[in-house]
Amino acid sequence: MMRTTRLGFAGLAALALAAPATAEEFIHGSWFGVNHSVNTQGLEPYFDLLREESGGEIDWNLVPGAQLASGPGTPEAVSSGLMDAGIAVAPYQPRMLPNTNFVFSHSLPGDDALAATGAMNETVMLGCPGCQQEYRDNNAVGFGGYSTTPYNFMCRDMVDSVDDLAGKKVRASGGGVTITEIAGATPVSMSPAEATTALERGTLDCVLGAVSWLRSYGYQDVVESVVDSPMGMGGPPILMFVNRDTWESMTPEMRALHIEHAPDLVAGAAYDGQVSYDAGIIEAAKEQGVTFVEGGEDFAQVMATHDQNQRAGNLEDAAAAGASGAEEVLDYYIAAYERWQGLLDERGRDRDAFRSLLWDEVYSKVDPDAL
Repeated sequence: MMRTTRLGFAGLAALALAAPATAEEFIHGSWFGVNHSVNTQGLEPYFDLLREESGGEIDWNLVPGAQLASGPGTPEAVSSGLMDAGIAVAPYQPRMLPNTNFVFSHSLPGDDALAATGAMNETVMLGCPGCQQEYRDNNAVGFGGYSTTPYNFMCRDMVDSVDDLAGKKVRASGGGVTITEIAGATPVSMSPAEATTALERGTLDCVLGAVSWLRSYGYQDVVESVVDSPMGMGGPPILMFVNRDTWESMTPEMRALHIEHAPDLVAGAAYDGQVSYDAGIIEAAKEQGVTFVEGGEDFAQVMATHDQNQRAGNLEDAAAAGASGAEEVLDYYIAAYERWQGLLDERGRDRDAFRSLLWDEVYSKVDPDAL
């Protein structure tokens, strides 16, 4: 199969559909746009590392922009072997991934995105047996999740109070659905990419999402206001949702390299592509006329109400969806978030310290051959 440097993405997509990849040459179908920070800061550097460390034996080709599968279509496309890997977001396929969706649905309070990312990886990889089992059930292996920075309301009109959200249609997912409902708005299910056009046309009023989406999805061109009040952190999107047959076709050394460098993937997506990325995005959005409104006590009260109520509701939904051991998983997740906050305070919040913690606390404990 020809490399992306010699073949356009459309031709690569056609080749991927026509024939399976070779044992050493793999296709990752990312439904994120070509310039999305997760692609440029996370996946591409990760694939470069794997290629370099393996002496070219591991060669991942990234096909961005949903050319092979949409967000909702990715788990099935990977399971069936249409592509070797993709990005799986559990709320898009809650019946296929009920356990991961349960983790995704619990909104973590505050604004510590690094601790949230650490807790998400630890929970999914070590504290959620049902998550790992559902990947097996879908002929897949999953690792490399991340959290966005805290979600904010980003609206096409001026919003500076919770009352302004009453009756508005808001793109939301996971725990953001109930947050939107508590705020008096109507949650709408759609991908972040679809929301751009919906905002332009006025069929959608707001998006509840990370400020990095202002650039990733072009929201800075279509929104007037961003409420600067943290509305929870959710995840993880699974960046490496890998076809199990593909995974098992690799040598043990190749599988080990994927896990050894998983902390680099996560640090790239979360630290480089989110935490350190946001300041420049906010400044650019302000220059384009987007107003950042400081959220008041009314927004804090929305989150307080949500935190008080979400446990019972999420556990009830998890039971209905068939998630296993949900209460134990939730307790593990909450404790992990608190523990990761302490670890980061102790070890430092720079990129190297974060990457080191991901290895020490999570991926050094993962057996690549047991996934």
